[in-house]
Order: sequence, then C-alpha cells, then structure tokens
Amino acid sequence: MVTGFLAPEVSQASLSARSAPSVPDIYDTLRQLPPMQRRTMTDELKPGDSLAALLARNGVSAVEADAALDSMRAQFDSRKLRPGQKVRLFHEWPADAPLDIKTGTFAGLDFIPEPRQQVSIRRTQDNGFETRRLDRPLSDRYFVADTLINSSVYEAARASGVAPNLVVELIRLFSFSVDFQRDIRQGDQLEVLYTRRFDQDNQLAEEGEIVFAALTNRGERHAYWLHTHADGAQHYYDENGKSVQRLLMRTPVDGARLSSRFGMRRHPILGYTRLHRGLDFAAPTGTPIFAAGAGTIIKKTTKGSNGLFLKLRHKNGYATAYAHMSGFAKGMNIGKTVQQGQVIGYVGSTGLATGPHLHYEVLENDKPVNPRALDLPPARKMNAEEMLALRETRRQAVKRIGNLAASQNALSSLPLRSGVDAR
Repeated sequence: MVTGFLAPEVSQASLSARSAPSVPDIYDTLRQLPPMQRRTMTDELKPGDSLAALLARNGVSAVEADAALDSMRAQFDSRKLRPGQKVRLFHEWPADAPLDIKTGTFAGLDFIPEPRQQVSIRRTQDNGFETRRLDRPLSDRYFVADTLINSSVYEAARASGVAPNLVVELIRLFSFSVDFQRDIRQGDQLEVLYTRRFDQDNQLAEEGEIVFAALTNRGERHAYWLHTHADGAQHYYDENGKSVQRLLMRTPVDGARLSSRFGMRRHPILGYTRLHRGLDFAAPTGTPIFAAGAGTIIKKTTKGSNGLFLKLRHKNGYATAYAHMSGFAKGMNIGKTVQQGQVIGYVGSTGLATGPHLHYEVLENDKPVNPRALDLPPARKMNAEEMLALRETRRQAVKRIGNLAASQNALSSLPLRSGVDAR
C-alpha cells in the first residue's frame, strides 16, 4: 500500500528497460496503518486552473481540500505549477468493506513538479494531512542515433528519436566548425550517443545529455566528446583535446539558405546601393533562431525596417543582431541573459523584407564585421594529463556504442548502421 501510494506517476513512455529496483521504505509510520483498499485517479491542471479547483471537480470537499493544501504551503508553492501538470488523487476505504464502494475517503494526492522531486500529501491517523518532498533517484541509460542527413541536421536527429532539447545542443555543438547553410549535403552522416534518465519504475523522467556526437560532412568527420574534468566541469573536446566551444556560433539557424552576403549591395526594396551589414538566411517562417553566443539582450524593437529585432551583447566587445523575426521566444526582454544556442526567436518577414529570412549581424566594438571571416580561437586546450583522461572518455564511448550495437536494441532511436566508431 505504501509503495503504491508513493511510487512516481507512470508515464506513457514505451522504452524497454531492465527490472526496476525495489522502492525504499520512506514512511515507517504508514506501515502501522490498517490495510485499506485504494482507488487512484489522475487529472491535470488546465489553463487558469488551481489545485483547489482540480480537487473540487474530483469530488473532494472544500474542508478536506483546504486542509490538504494548508499542509503543503510550507513545502511547496502551488503557484509554480503549470497547465498540463498531472496530479494523482487517492481515495481509500477499509479492506473488509463491500467492493461496491466507489468513493471512499479522500486520502491525499501527489505530483511530480520536476523530474527529481515528488510532492506527496497523505492523510494521517488523526485525519489531518502531512506533506513531504521526496527525492526521486534517476538513472542514466545510453542510446545511439546513427543516420544519414537528407535535408537538415535538425530533421535527421529528430527522425532518429533525439529529443528537441538535445537537437538544439547538437546544432550548437557543430555550429562552431560547420556552416549549416553552406556545408551540409544530402548523404552526410550523423552519429550521436546520448542519455535518458529513468525513475525507479523504469519510466522516462527526463532527457539527459549528449555524450558523443560526430558529423561526417563532405568526407570530413567532426567528432566531439563530453568530458568531465576533475573539478566537475564539463566541456566538449575534439580528438586533439581542443575545446569545441567558441565565443560565437558560425550559423545561428539550421537548414537555411544564404540569400545575401556581407558587403555592398543594391537593396531589394529601397532600390539603392548601401552596405549590407550582415548575412541573410532564407528559411521558412517559424524556423528557430539561436543565440550565437552567451550574452545579454540590450535592444528589442517591434517596428521599423528591422521588424522584430533583438541585439545581444557578448564578451570581448562583440555583439550580434537578429532582424525580421516573426516572433520572440518567451521571456526575451531587455536585460535578460541568454545562453549560447538558446532559442531567442523565429524566422519571419517583418519590417522591410521580401520574404521570410533572418538578417544576422556581428559587431566588434560597434563596427560590423563579416560573420564568415571570424576565426575565434578555442576556449580551452588540454594539457598532457588531461589528454590521458580524455582518451579514457573516448574509450568508454566506444564501449557503450559497441554494447548497444551488439544487443541489437530495436528502439526507434537506434537506426543503426555498421561501422559506427566513436574513437
């Protein structure tokens, strides 16, 4: 009874996994309660909803709902919950009661506000309620995607089962060395070793991280490994121990076509020649735009020739600008700090534009520079001792990919081909 009440909510994930470990005892006092029959139902918060409203529509009296939510206030702020949050409700009745009892006594509720935590509200022996925040131990499991690119890295990775947030990380990772507009060709190969995190019921709780990624482009293979340093810091490195990360990405949008270069040109709408201060990338309306580097939003406009426009300030005197967007990502306001590769907006045709595209500028000390001409050095290079540790990281990646290939894992995220190599 105790484990059934405290166990994490079962998701709809269909991934196979080994048997789950036993659930540890959490409430010793609950074992002293008499045996009860339990009915469990699941509901979710709707837009404009509250936990109190959810309880009311599921037949919980106002008095019991208030008592349960009062016990929660010191442990969790229910205002942090968002629409779509699933909530399990429990009703109990004595084990020897007739089986046709359908309502029973409201026994509590639980929900998972974040993958590693569960909030549990339980009726006590004195008919009050007690709330506890429980840690949910998660375990990492490894998966491989190995596929050919037909149109873009994004579409190839998503078709192979890689989650959207990891695809964004992939694009950020390769954007330091690959120009997605100019370099990607049909038939290029993408390989990814990544993790997913599962709870004790073997249910997918959250996506993990990219452990290894390789992109074979025009016969040249770009391969990167996630390495953890002795101090706990994590960075991606190539086989020579050079940090992948640069101050700015080469291309802030995936799957686009370069429609206008940096330099003097005749403006297609104004009709006269002037300096084109950046690059134009033609892409369908709504295509995600990524922050080229970590920085702070210093300008945001919605009118004028630039249309929906953002400008970011970065380190070392650099700034980037993004124009003609169809919309901003949520929370993109002046003063906000964004991370490299974070989605900041979406391709559009606002302002003076003949069609949907991104106008992208790079400024160095307030002067426009050609984004294609930038040659920023790696952020870090390993010493000899760290190179030995990286070699072990690479060896572990080879071993994990080999084990997955040998087991012939048939998940949709594993369209394996022969010759996968993470060395």
